[in-house]
Amino acid sequence: MLTTFKKQILPLSLAISTAVLAGCGGGGGSDKDNAPLVTGATSPVVEENTTLVSTYNATDADGDAITLSLTGASSSLFTITQAGELSFLTAPDFENGDTGPFAVTIVATDDSKKRLTGELAVEVSVGDVKDTPSFAVVQTVAPDYSGSEVVTIDPATEIVTKGYYIKDGSDYTVRSYNKDVFHIGRFFIDTISKYNADALDTAIWTNTTQDSGDSTSRNPYDIVSVNETKAYILRYGSSKVWIVNPQATTAEDFKIGELNLDAYIADNNSNGTPNPSAGTIVDGKLFITLQRLSDAYSPNTAYVAVFDTETDLEIETNANADDAVMGIPLAGLNPLNGSIVNKDGVVYVTTRNSYTDTDLTLSRIEAITASDYSLRTVLTADDIVDNTAAFIGSSVIVSATQGYFVAGETFYSPYRELSTVYSFNPTTGVVADEAIAETGTEQISHINLDAANYLWISVSNPENPGVDVVNTETNEKELPRFATELNPTAIAFIE
Repeated sequence: MLTTFKKQILPLSLAISTAVLAGCGGGGGSDKDNAPLVTGATSPVVEENTTLVSTYNATDADGDAITLSLTGASSSLFTITQAGELSFLTAPDFENGDTGPFAVTIVATDDSKKRLTGELAVEVSVGDVKDTPSFAVVQTVAPDYSGSEVVTIDPATEIVTKGYYIKDGSDYTVRSYNKDVFHIGRFFIDTISKYNADALDTAIWTNTTQDSGDSTSRNPYDIVSVNETKAYILRYGSSKVWIVNPQATTAEDFKIGELNLDAYIADNNSNGTPNPSAGTIVDGKLFITLQRLSDAYSPNTAYVAVFDTETDLEIETNANADDAVMGIPLAGLNPLNGSIVNKDGVVYVTTRNSYTDTDLTLSRIEAITASDYSLRTVLTADDIVDNTAAFIGSSVIVSATQGYFVAGETFYSPYRELSTVYSFNPTTGVVADEAIAETGTEQISHINLDAANYLWISVSNPENPGVDVVNTETNEKELPRFATELNPTAIAFIE
């Protein structure tokens, strides 16, 4: 039995207007014959499973005390306080038919002798809320990296369907945008294929991610979608980010432009790449994390480059007046694949630090305010209680006060990695002193957050590989582990 979780209103037409309606009182020409005025939203749309509609304001030019009441066809469903808070008596359930519009009239009556009234007619609609775990597409890899395949997970039926995109190679990943699924072949594979959720077993197209004349792998790491007709392919082995049209029907029409990251190539890197590892879009801006490795694979100062998605021009962030680039220098080192997410106008970046460095303070979660590019450190791996060797890999953000990150520690003889998922407050940086959902005894390769704010955890375990789904209201596993046979490495969602 799935529990519900409130997330967001699915796209609805929301036209909020403010109106003023005043009723008529008795005759006479006295200056104190003014009826009250009621103002507020006349067509509010509210989330299902909540009660508060909106707050309304009643005023009287004569200074008389005002009493609020309700009339109208649906008035029995509502209550209003004398402070003007209009609420449902019982929270509406969209799936149960509580969609509206519900007609209610707010009546303001003054305490004058004539008992003058003002009215405001309101129609309340209810928006649907994604409240169950999403349908997922999961990349899996053989423990010995001899092959890979994609599986789907349907939480509604608790069914795992295997056998998609079976490959002899292992360096593949999966991404999605709406109902489109992108299967990316990385190092020395250099391909991207597009599928649709309605026919996941049939490729719509497959294109190379190599430029003509490339003699080395450009290693496509990620695809970041602006909309159905525009996306960016981050190529880890190149300073050129491809701008592509996922709706193109020919290979010639697929690539439509480039972003140039040459300015970020480190002086000690002769491979010609600043190692773009991950990207996210917020407020019409593309944020790209740049590892900037040396030839010896040691990390230089990491940056986040920012581009306008309409003009494809780089934005001068003025983050550092002393450097020669436009981007934002990070305090932490080595942002990995999946290192960047956004929530409510804030971009969060995770850094692992060098694989040979034991300094936990350089493994961080940092926050960039998208409007002004200001940077702050949220927390470091050193803030984890009793942490001696676990480094932060990636994070997800539920709200300004709730987020999760995974931290892993490597062991040898035999080689293994143990990972723990922690909750934290993205505003204060406080890390909860306990593991989430009994993590800490297995390797976690990836975490992701679906549209209903369920936390999905990819667990690599030779004996029990699979995906756990965690309810972020309770921090407990929502369902039994979805067995994937091979180790899951990436999770994408189809809504």
